[in-house]
Amino acid sequence: MKRHAKKSVGEVNRSLLREPRLSAPERRRFIDGIDLFNRREFWEAHEAWEEVWQNCGEESRIFFQGIIQAAAAYHLILVKNRFVGARNNIDKSVSKLELFSGRFLGVDVEALRSALLLSREAMERLGAERLHEFPELLFPLLDMQEGEGKDPKHRTIR
Repeated sequence: MKRHAKKSVGEVNRSLLREPRLSAPERRRFIDGIDLFNRREFWEAHEAWEEVWQNCGEESRIFFQGIIQAAAAYHLILVKNRFVGARNNIDKSVSKLELFSGRFLGVDVEALRSALLLSREAMERLGAERLHEFPELLFPLLDMQEGEGKDPKHRTIR
């Protein structure tokens, strides 16, 4: 496994942001991560996507960092009840996902980014003391469209 240096949002060459070619095992782990995320198994989704991210050498690997940080944020809300860590991960995720518009690898990135911003607003209203009251309806589902990144045997997520 080759390791690539992390880049900050400002270091990313936006003209090189293209959907990476995923091997069959990487595609399967990516889709597994989506299923896990949608089942609110956020830590497991984080782990599945991290396996793909670690092997992705292209500029667009920052997409994986963004969705990994989204999963980490929701894990911190749902399981750990850690306000500051969740808020920081949401902020980092949103800044990375702002590099992408529309769909990327079949994922509706704009919808995820909007859900993250709504989650952050809800967190701010609740405050650290009431984070455990975070509304269940605000845990997003990732809608994956048929196409690139999609396993033909995989069901459509709505």
